Amino acid sequence: MDITSVSYLIFVGISLLIYWSLPAKYQWIVLLADSLIFYFVNAVPYTFIYLLISVITVYSATVFFSKNAEAERAKRTVLILTLLVNVGLLVVLKYTNLFISTVNFVGKRSIPTVTWLASLGMSFYTLQIVAYLLNCYWGVTEREGNILKLLLFTSYFPLMISGPISDHKILGHQLYEEHRFDYERVVSGLRRTAWGIAKKVVVADRLMIPVNYMFDDPATYSGIWVVIAAVGFVVVLYFDFSGCMDIIIGVSKCFGIILEENFKAPFLSKTTQEFWQRWHITLGRWLKSFIMYPILKTKAFVSLGSKCKKKFGKQGRKIPTYIAMLAVWFCMGLWHGSSWKYIIGEGLWFWILIVTGQVLEPAFDTVKKRLGIKEDNIIWRSFQVCRTVLLYSFGMVFFHAVSLKASLYMLSGIIRPAGIVTPLKQLYAATRGMLGGTGVIAVIVVIGVMQIICDVFTYNDKSAQDVVVKLPAAVRWLSYFALIFAIIFCGNFGKSSFIYFGF
Repeated sequence: MDITSVSYLIFVGISLLIYWSLPAKYQWIVLLADSLIFYFVNAVPYTFIYLLISVITVYSATVFFSKNAEAERAKRTVLILTLLVNVGLLVVLKYTNLFISTVNFVGKRSIPTVTWLASLGMSFYTLQIVAYLLNCYWGVTEREGNILKLLLFTSYFPLMISGPISDHKILGHQLYEEHRFDYERVVSGLRRTAWGIAKKVVVADRLMIPVNYMFDDPATYSGIWVVIAAVGFVVVLYFDFSGCMDIIIGVSKCFGIILEENFKAPFLSKTTQEFWQRWHITLGRWLKSFIMYPILKTKAFVSLGSKCKKKFGKQGRKIPTYIAMLAVWFCMGLWHGSSWKYIIGEGLWFWILIVTGQVLEPAFDTVKKRLGIKEDNIIWRSFQVCRTVLLYSFGMVFFHAVSLKASLYMLSGIIRPAGIVTPLKQLYAATRGMLGGTGVIAVIVVIGVMQIICDVFTYNDKSAQDVVVKLPAAVRWLSYFALIFAIIFCGNFGKSSFIYFGF
């Protein structure tokens, strides 16, 4: 049941009618039923057992915490065992082949890989329920006393697709509160849903065609074409992933449940570090909260910080942070996929960029001061944005290329000169029919420009939706019909699922 499909919209519509018509005490049951239906339609049924194991073990552990509040040693043992079960399931089901392929490469063996299936959205819900478990253990979150409500929190159907990874303190109570029909809220949710669908089926799925063509033929598309292909994929990824978030957040808003934002105008960022503070926000927050900060609080790292400060001065105190960041970025890469191409391209590459930027920041500031460069200078600001996008795009080559070897070969193509006209003609001839013609390309450009405008508003902590609401009714509804028209007649339906679907 693709979330851009008519069947999904009908499913949501019927669910909303039932949801609004029931007493408050039964509404969460509708959400749970919806979530179970969505899971079994989109996943292999037996994999649901893995989700149940997570819910049952975490629920049991939190019950133990509440009944043995003073037994710290016993609580710690239960916590560790519960973490081993939940994280162990994720690691075994999703990363066994990474271990096997690494052993085969290093030891020159031929151990066969496995074909185990993980639960739908396992990477997302595992992090979410592990965060809940740890927060209950630390006493910062009240435990959920109803195991079925915990199951709903873990499997809430919009979140099963691609997150966002939600905090129980923010989401939990919303799932169980009464929510009645509210015209303004529903219109706002539908507006955002429609915009997300347009971003996915009109822009992302259309632009993926020439991007794939360039990635599939790196020998022809070398030189400047490597940059074009890399940036092109990043544009596709942004419209795909943020479009998915728009649909998820919009649908959930119709139910009266407000989810956290996962993007905040990342392509207006001045540095790679700022970019990742604005891209996949909830994943970055989880990794910092549950990996980086706990590591830094250990006695070993506190002691290391003191020693480094004494030996290397002011800058030395940052060394433990850089080491903890290495763990974070290794996990970031590993989370993206069971391959070293993800660990290198989605993890270690960005760790190198961010640490290098922080280490050299004083030197950069000195150079800028001597050159008289001001932060609000439009030329300097544009340079920072372009630089950040390019550096991010090079990392994304590893994400989209079929292997680590293919990624490195494609990136090495930057130093191999290529023509402009001949490859362009070849690309146009091969993809023009699938792109949909001049009219569709014009619609893609319009949606792209509108997204840039929306991002400018977002970057400045303003809402583009507030501007839309203030438009004259005739203009506003004309825009709605134009968007629906663009989706129906320009959308490239049924060609690909969301890139992060089922992670």
